[in-house]
Amino acid sequence: MSLTKLRDILQRFSGRGVYPHELAFLLDSPIRNLIISPRQLADRLQLAPSSRVLEIGPGPGYFSVEVARRIPDGRLVLFDIQHPMLQKSRAKLQRSGIQHVRFTQGSADLLPFLDAIFDVIFLVTVLGEVPQPRDCLVSIHRVLRPGGIVSITEQAGDPDVLSQNDLQLMADEIGLMPVGQFHFRGGFTLNFEKKRTEPNIS
Repeated sequence: MSLTKLRDILQRFSGRGVYPHELAFLLDSPIRNLIISPRQLADRLQLAPSSRVLEIGPGPGYFSVEVARRIPDGRLVLFDIQHPMLQKSRAKLQRSGIQHVRFTQGSADLLPFLDAIFDVIFLVTVLGEVPQPRDCLVSIHRVLRPGGIVSITEQAGDPDVLSQNDLQLMADEIGLMPVGQFHFRGGFTLNFEKKRTEPNIS
């Protein structure tokens, strides 16, 4: 690897924007279990065996395996802007023997899915990486079924971290109603439900 390439990776790692796929192995560190484990996160998602779930920005699949195991009769869709990240998560899920997963590449501010097809959508330290977080939430609102849950986790120290207050303001404007909040060391998870009466979003 050239010095220029290494500098670019380190700059993306420490600055704002998309987490570099070249450092995906750090996201699989067991140390993350001391902050929030896959089991703890999955407990917060109100999953049913047949849930249709969208994970935005799965990285190498740190949370994906546990979530997929909890929806044996459902489907998990992993969505990421980086194709190499999807390759890494695909490999992990295949090693775990999980098959009810699809992988889609694209930009989170314009999700390429039909309206109201997901029961649960979750993002972990991802929303702040999207250039226009509000556009991403509007797109999430569109593809989430009425009464569905979107779960957003943020952690202090992330260069792109969003505040709890900012998230709540955006969600309220879009028509996502707060239904739960959880706190852990240096971070939080906010759960919102899509209102059954549609607001006028522009």
